[in-house]
Amino acid sequence: MTTSQLHIHNLSVSFQGQSAVHHIDIYVEKGKTTAIVGESGSGKSVTALAVLGLLPKSATVTGEIRFEQDQLLSLTEKNLRHIRGKKIAMIFQEPMTSLNPVFTIGEQIEEVIRMHPRKSSRVARTKTLQLLQEVGIPKNRVHAYPHEFSGGMCQRVMIAIALANEPLLLIADEPTTALDATTSKQIIALLFAAKQRRNMSMLFISHDLRVVASVADNICVMRSGHIVESGKTARVLQQPTNEYTRALLACQPSMHNRQKRLPTVPMEL
Repeated sequence: MTTSQLHIHNLSVSFQGQSAVHHIDIYVEKGKTTAIVGESGSGKSVTALAVLGLLPKSATVTGEIRFEQDQLLSLTEKNLRHIRGKKIAMIFQEPMTSLNPVFTIGEQIEEVIRMHPRKSSRVARTKTLQLLQEVGIPKNRVHAYPHEFSGGMCQRVMIAIALANEPLLLIADEPTTALDATTSKQIIALLFAAKQRRNMSMLFISHDLRVVASVADNICVMRSGHIVESGKTARVLQQPTNEYTRALLACQPSMHNRQKRLPTVPMEL
């Protein structure tokens, strides 16, 4: 029997009558990673934002999002704030725009630590330095500002912020967007080392099937707001049953067979 820490059931999201997510079901097992894969505009990020109640007020959300004993869609904003950052943390796509440019990275990490629960400045600074060391940033950079860091270094700061209060579930929304291949590989390795140390669960959102193949226990393939295929990673990637999944796999470039032109996903699928 599957033990789900996060269970999204029959979730639908629409914006002013335009449907973005249609009656989807996703679960994340305790200590495991579920990946949502699909092309841009498929509804992956909308789903992630719905979990934490971060969609704009214009959104209409129906269904259930259950995290452990809580039905998140029925919680008040005040109660949701006790879950965000403490029990569920999220890493967003664009680290350069997610950090506040007028505060040092140390101040931004400390702010999160002192919120859940409130800790002294001294304790928060000690924890901040430990987190910087864990994500590979020298302690003497604690007073640096975001503009002094590269995209990859800013993403490391975002990971430190996400880990600050030892969450039970981490949502990683395209965490390697706009990063070069080498930096992306380092960020993925860092994320999953942190996950293993804490035995966290993870909802990992990506369009990169190679990354997903190496990190996810389960996969949900999403297109136009629908889950078109889901299951264990090995089964979905090796024996896909949906035509769209097969098309996504065919679009991946090969290191061995050079092609003049990569296949594309047909619009009519």
